[in-house]
Amino acid sequence: MRKLIFFVFLALPSIASAQCFSSAGNPVGGSNNMGNLDKRTLSLVAFYHNSYSDRFFEGDKPSSISLIDKARYNFMGALMAYGFSDRFTLEAEAGYFIDKTKFYAIPEGYSLKGFGLTNALVSGKYQIYYNPVKKIEFAASAGLKFPFSLKSMEVNHVRLPFDMQPSTSTIGGVIQAYLIKQHSLTGMRYFLFSRFEANGTNRDGYRFGNSLVNSVFVSKHLIRTSMWPISGTVILQVRNEIRGQTFIREIPEPASGSFKLFLSPQINLAIREKFNVSFMVDLPVYQYYRNAQIADKISFSIVLNKALEL
Repeated sequence: MRKLIFFVFLALPSIASAQCFSSAGNPVGGSNNMGNLDKRTLSLVAFYHNSYSDRFFEGDKPSSISLIDKARYNFMGALMAYGFSDRFTLEAEAGYFIDKTKFYAIPEGYSLKGFGLTNALVSGKYQIYYNPVKKIEFAASAGLKFPFSLKSMEVNHVRLPFDMQPSTSTIGGVIQAYLIKQHSLTGMRYFLFSRFEANGTNRDGYRFGNSLVNSVFVSKHLIRTSMWPISGTVILQVRNEIRGQTFIREIPEPASGSFKLFLSPQINLAIREKFNVSFMVDLPVYQYYRNAQIADKISFSIVLNKALEL
């Protein structure tokens, strides 16, 4: 079967003093199937993502600002993809914030918590080029993301700050591109992945910053023996994230916008060729923030995947 199921965790949110968890509705950029599925193949993906930070950056240097002590989020999501043909795949994804919390240093012990459904994304992916001899594939997709509610979330009749909302509360668009090169004899695979995400302005006049994510992956397949029913793939990802400023009634928010570079080791295990489980850690290598914002520190992800031939 000419397919490759691969998990990518992208676009960790900026966690900022005035923009905490600012990429509401896209905590991990989804979990993507790299390349198209075969015709009449259904892929089901479930994932969990956890992120934590307790440090501020201003520019690319640590900041002494201490208004917020720490911030975290726990997120669960799901993606379903179906191959209508060998060249066209339809995908749908959605997720839920278990919690999205800021812990304040002043006043001590005070915290704010957001939770709930994030934006859903429906997209179509088309295989533009495939060479079975050289094992090169290029695909692109476009989709529409939409909130489950246009109304901002309230807790105890008080509207949460925009940066604590689980969703953007407005429609947006996503464009993605995939380039894959495989070497069957060596078990090596190389990937280039890009994702651009644009957000509209919600009813409260708030517009989350657009984002551009570019990733390079190198993976090595570990050979499975007949005595061991589990085969593995080790993956190293280098990811760059560029996030634009947010706007409140068309006025740019000063503490918003960032440039980040991550190194993300990952291992994917295929169990009896029936389902896959993946583990990944995000390690920030370089971060630059416009004004003082809470910087990324560490996060991890777990993914389960099952592919069915219908």
